[in-house]
Amino acid sequence: MTRGWTLTEMIVMLVLLGSLTMMVIPSLGGWPDRWAVRRARHEAAGFFRLARLGAMVQAAPVRLSFTVDSLTAVLELPAGDSTLLRREGPGRHGVSLQVTRATIRIAPTGLGSGNANTTLVFHRGQAVDSLVVSRLGRLRIGYP
Repeated sequence: MTRGWTLTEMIVMLVLLGSLTMMVIPSLGGWPDRWAVRRARHEAAGFFRLARLGAMVQAAPVRLSFTVDSLTAVLELPAGDSTLLRREGPGRHGVSLQVTRATIRIAPTGLGSGNANTTLVFHRGQAVDSLVVSRLGRLRIGYP
């Protein structure tokens, strides 16, 4: 009696291994898109938080603009507007952006000013994620 596997056992094992591999591969295929979307969402959330802090520190309203190419925060001062922050947009990660409102305003108190649940939707491939700014200037991160 020799130890080892028969040809039939080897074939059954390879078929099972191949079947499991075919089920796992499609779920792994979208991870670069999910990471890019998540990174873009986190950058936009961080940008919003910095702009909100800037409004409170400068005691002046801030106007935010989110586009695919850039994220811009402008201080609205009586003497004229002044750029507070500017960053590259989610397009640098290959992520598209849809925004329900062109601009978001933050009052000097840090509260939102007429934002009315502005939603930013980040999309790349099959990956989709969102960032919602409430009327009070709070962020909610989640899926649309």
